[in-house]
Amino acid sequence: MAGRRRARVEIVGLDRLQRRLAEVVPQLKEAAQAAVQDAGKTLKADVARGVRKDTQNLQNSVEDTYDRDGLRTSVGWRDQDDLYAVFHERGTRRMPANPTLIPALAREGPQLVAKLRDEVRRQLR
Repeated sequence: MAGRRRARVEIVGLDRLQRRLAEVVPQLKEAAQAAVQDAGKTLKADVARGVRKDTQNLQNSVEDTYDRDGLRTSVGWRDQDDLYAVFHERGTRRMPANPTLIPALAREGPQLVAKLRDEVRRQLR
């Protein structure tokens, strides 16, 4: 019975790769933050354009907020006075639904993913 041989693999340039990754990570984070902020502003504008404009309250009070170090955005209405935005989004017996949040996200979501993918590729070159 032949003895087992052990194979040894050495990765040439691993130190250089680790240094390069350490340089790229902050750049990727900044690019992601910029892309998320751009997407949030675009969503906010899209939602404001799509709401009913009878009193312009919903149009003027839609907000974009950011958390998780600028890597997550939330677009919608925050003020208690804007509770009726739900009725506009979903509709009532007397008022047809006028959804704006989900359609805006459906339009902007794929573009955000493409922007992030392109930026990662650009940074890794």
